[in-house]
Amino acid sequence: MNAKPSIFTAKEVDENNEKRVRLVELIASGDSILMAGSGCSAKIYPDWQGFINRMDEVARDLDPKFSHNSEDFLSYADAVKECLGNDRYYDLINEEFGLKEVTHLEMHKVLCQLPFKALTTTNYDVVLENALTEITLKSDNSLYIEGTVKTRINQFLRSLNFNDNLPRRVVHLHGIYHAPDSIILSGKEYKHKYGFSSDIPSDTLFDRLKDENLTKEVFEELLLTYGYGWPIRRKILWSLLATRRVVFFGFSMRDPYFRKMLDFVREDISTYNKDNHYIILRITEKNKISLQAFAATLKKDFGIESVFFEDSDGNGLDNFIIDLGKEIILPEKPKTDFVAPASEIKVKDGDLAETLNLFEISKKLNQHGN
Repeated sequence: MNAKPSIFTAKEVDENNEKRVRLVELIASGDSILMAGSGCSAKIYPDWQGFINRMDEVARDLDPKFSHNSEDFLSYADAVKECLGNDRYYDLINEEFGLKEVTHLEMHKVLCQLPFKALTTTNYDVVLENALTEITLKSDNSLYIEGTVKTRINQFLRSLNFNDNLPRRVVHLHGIYHAPDSIILSGKEYKHKYGFSSDIPSDTLFDRLKDENLTKEVFEELLLTYGYGWPIRRKILWSLLATRRVVFFGFSMRDPYFRKMLDFVREDISTYNKDNHYIILRITEKNKISLQAFAATLKKDFGIESVFFEDSDGNGLDNFIIDLGKEIILPEKPKTDFVAPASEIKVKDGDLAETLNLFEISKKLNQHGN
């Protein structure tokens, strides 16, 4: 059977391969950070549309009149949370993204074995931790912001300087399924934990401060609305995007708050047309034109270079990651027992010749081991 022809032109293939080479060099250098999105867990956990369908189902079971437009997902999640109440809302997240029978896949092991400076994710699940545990035989390898001691955050930031004595953990930027205080899903959660509104008003905070009847509560809310809040999560993400090189896997880059963080970084340090970061994107005949335009915008505005992969059987991302592993992760050298030929061993008690002979054999052993 003939292979399906590529959707790329010969020139596009060459350009994509050149970018892939630079990506491989960056990861192999040990100077980049992994950021895993929902696409990295989609074979085990629901994708966003599947999760929206599940939220809608649960909300309608509780209130048959529940109706809200899910296209504005942040507002939709706020409505679901209000309908369900905190306990049911967080129980739903725990149910959907908690431990499954299949804990991780080969691609997750490869991601954890690649020489990234750090492993970060916006997912609530722990597939990367499960893979990391299998590799290192160590548990306690999750880090989330709220509900943890500050020392663990300090350890993570110090570990970016290749401190081998510090534990390697998966950093959950949007929370983890079993810690409700850490979760970011709804618009209000994003606003308070990122410290700004995704849609900052066109007027200024100064204009609003002219109101003589302004209360402390309203003032604090205005600080968030106009982007003057800097919670620890925002500080960490800004520092990663501004001072490190990030590789995005399984990311759509459609999250309005993540895009706004990239806006802030661009405004602060001018990331136009750089190749600071890389994103791996699934390209098809259907989305090719729009995706290439989107990739051009990411490069022009945020300094994010796109590397495309084709996906004919649903395993495109897995294959892309596993191929990276074959190129970058050096295979272990086979262990062999070297025995010097008996003819080379000469025994003469107290003889200088014996000492020299043993010394030469030792040299051969060392050379063979190297």
